Amino acid sequence: MKIIFLSISIFAMLFFQACATKPVDVKWTITYPSYPEEPKILYLNTYRGGSKPDTTTALDLFLGESTRDNKSMNIIKPYGVGLQDGKVYVADSGSDIVFVIDEKTRDLSLIGDGTRGRLASPVSIAFDKSKNIYVSDSRLKTINGYNKDGNLIFMLGGKLEFIHPTGIAIDRSRNILYVVDTKGHQFKAYDIATKKHLYTVGKRGKGDAEFNFPTNIAVDQRNGNIVIVDTQNFRVQIFDKDGKFISRFGNVGDKPGTFARPKGVGIDSDGHIYVADSAFNNIQIFDETGQNLLLYFGSAGYTEGRFRLVTGVYIDETDKIIIADGFSGRVQTFQYLSEKWKKDNPIKYAEVKNFGKPELEKAPEPKKTKE
Repeated sequence: MKIIFLSISIFAMLFFQACATKPVDVKWTITYPSYPEEPKILYLNTYRGGSKPDTTTALDLFLGESTRDNKSMNIIKPYGVGLQDGKVYVADSGSDIVFVIDEKTRDLSLIGDGTRGRLASPVSIAFDKSKNIYVSDSRLKTINGYNKDGNLIFMLGGKLEFIHPTGIAIDRSRNILYVVDTKGHQFKAYDIATKKHLYTVGKRGKGDAEFNFPTNIAVDQRNGNIVIVDTQNFRVQIFDKDGKFISRFGNVGDKPGTFARPKGVGIDSDGHIYVADSAFNNIQIFDETGQNLLLYFGSAGYTEGRFRLVTGVYIDETDKIIIADGFSGRVQTFQYLSEKWKKDNPIKYAEVKNFGKPELEKAPEPKKTKE
């Protein structure tokens, strides 16, 4: 069932203002939009790092393995993000590793800090149908694949294959990996099982299926459509599963529906397209065609629900959203309140929907009349 969002006229008045209640340290209270509008996006949590047990042995030291101790490690400069099986994945270009943080315990493990499969400049994260983790590395010009234990099981690329690989996404039903080559002004498709190159789309330009430093990518798991942020053309382009151009939307500007520095992109279970803009420090949500702006959330700031240099976006199969807050050295999670989520969580939804609602004054007792 199609949801109804705020009208565009409201966006025009409020575009650069906060569109949430004042953040407070109470669970289930930061919503977008805030009361009296029906909430669509719910703030969940913030992650800045975690604690990693020290399992380094003398042999590890001799072989050059990680010597990180069990002190708390903080995220420095997050970009690519992901969510899988209760774990938050963060490609941290500041420390050149991928953080894996348990949502409940905050325990930390790392990917890409070992001798084999060591990362140099991780950018983006994706997951295949077997729940393996793929990471693009712009410095090594490779796509590395790791199993759930962090062991390297896949490698694709090199300087002859990519100029500057950044955004990656996987069509899980078709087992196809898509890689955005930012400085090549194109994206490429590969069969994961065989590593066979399937096709390449793009060259530098402003026309349909042309790019000017594209960055991030997402796949609509419902139909295989590919959505790519064409960053320096200030727009988003949509392709079908075979790489054929469908449509594009957006242009440079400071009004709702326009972009100044678009980066991350994600797609929820209803096909809505979420585009992060690191200049506006917000997320704009469009319908599946991109022609209609439905909602935006976020603004500049350091409190929960606000951003400083927002970058990567990822939405999992339960419509949980994770967003990289680059300058603040943290990632934040949110929930899209789909019809399914509301049906599955009626008590929580009632609490969320009524937060901020003023208590009704007690009705005065009727005056007694003389008989």
